[in-house]
Amino acid sequence: MPKVPISEAANADLNGASAGFSNVSRYRHQRGEADPVRNGIFIGLAIVLLVFLGSMIAVLTMHAPAL
Repeated sequence: MPKVPISEAANADLNGASAGFSNVSRYRHQRGEADPVRNGIFIGLAIVLLVFLGSMIAVLTMHAPAL
């Protein structure tokens, strides 16, 4: 099969076109911003978990009064 000559101009066009799309992504990049609503939810869940654990400890330490 004979070799097809490729001009330098064609190579430059292809390289220039592909260089513009090297960092393109279909997905948004996540930013390093803090979300106050999410932080508030996590703090609320931590408080609820501590209250639940405290109530479980209180139930486990209870005993029936002597008759």
